[in-house]
Amino acid sequence: MGEQGDVRSHGCLRLAIPIVILVALGLYSAVPHPTHNPKRLRAIAAEARHLMATHPINPIKQASDVPKDQWPPAIAGLKPYYVTVYRGSVQIVTKPFFDGGWGYGFAPDKRNLGMLPECWSDLGEGLFWHGPC
Repeated sequence: MGEQGDVRSHGCLRLAIPIVILVALGLYSAVPHPTHNPKRLRAIAAEARHLMATHPINPIKQASDVPKDQWPPAIAGLKPYYVTVYRGSVQIVTKPFFDGGWGYGFAPDKRNLGMLPECWSDLGEGLFWHGPC
């Protein structure tokens, strides 16, 4: 009887390992990740600068939402949920969540990002990545 129990537990283990791997891959792919491609980052930063220059800030709201049909190609390629221009920064949210979600921020001065510094990772080119924080 002891050998049968060992055989069954090995069979369960063989089935459990692929399931655990699939679940881990599913969870990893469900969470957005930033691009690290330097050419793409430069294009996104240039387009964010352009949005800051061409979208006036609403004095009451202190922000200007950029309509989807006005998203430049590199930013649109990120498939954002929304793009907002603030004084000194642009937020590109790729997946919303309770406290900010995931996305990119562009700010020549990172003090203008609007979240705690520990919420952001520097991608270069004035671009930053954040998750919920």
